[in-house]
Amino acid sequence: MEKVFVYGSLRTDFWNYDKVLKNRVRQVEKGQIKGDLYHLPAGYPAVILGEGTVYGEVITLSQDKILKSLDLLEGYMGEGEENLYVRVKQKVHLEDGSQQMCWVYIYVDEKVAKKAGKYIPHGDWKEFKNNKK
Repeated sequence: MEKVFVYGSLRTDFWNYDKVLKNRVRQVEKGQIKGDLYHLPAGYPAVILGEGTVYGEVITLSQDKILKSLDLLEGYMGEGEENLYVRVKQKVHLEDGSQQMCWVYIYVDEKVAKKAGKYIPHGDWKEFKNNKK
């Protein structure tokens, strides 16, 4: 089964989880990755390579084909294409202290993220969104 680290609207309690993932996952675990997190003007988050910590969840998909639905949602058309995000394997540190290699969507245009986005130093988009209300 494929595992995906999600840090934005695909996390539980958010709209894209309900729309795309609800009843299609085997397990949800809290985790964190290395990277820098930004909130983009379009209303969604972007992770770029960096030394910060980004908090999210590891979603174990019930079927591998669901990954293609996530690719479409995240604007990932495959290697060599003009992608909004790229999907890469990255080490995720889980809450229980273990580590797993999981798919992560990394924002392609680092310059846009840094220039137009709002940096989230605490690394948790869910907390950022909840505090904006």
